[in-house]
Amino acid sequence: MNIIRNCEIEEGLRETGRVYLCGNLEKSNAVRHIPTERYEIGISDYPVYTFEKAHVHLFNTEFNFVLEGAVKIFLPDKKQEFLFCKGDLYVIEPGEPYVGKCLAGTRTVFSKVPGGNDKLLVEMSPSLMQWGSSWESSYGEEAE
Repeated sequence: MNIIRNCEIEEGLRETGRVYLCGNLEKSNAVRHIPTERYEIGISDYPVYTFEKAHVHLFNTEFNFVLEGAVKIFLPDKKQEFLFCKGDLYVIEPGEPYVGKCLAGTRTVFSKVPGGNDKLLVEMSPSLMQWGSSWESSYGEEAE
């Protein structure tokens, strides 16, 4: 049996804000992880407002569960924004570009199937940069 105790996870989150609990990791991790070949799971903390760069997963399906706080996801190809709050689950399919922003105090659990580093950054338009400038900002074509 493999075990990672809460105290290890919380210490890792304090150090880096994101810990991978299992997966076939290429980069170092803040906590000991459980090696797996076809699945990744981890936790992300956002102690301050955070805007993550637009990206796409080439072959992973990404599952996200909001434990605390709130997340806004914007799909640039569809020009759609979604709000997810505590208790919500959302799934990003492979090939779907997206950008996200998180309220201060947000914690999420994420998992990727089949796992592995497949993240590809997507060009950030002026409108996407404006959208990410604050939690309240909305997407507008006028910035392009």
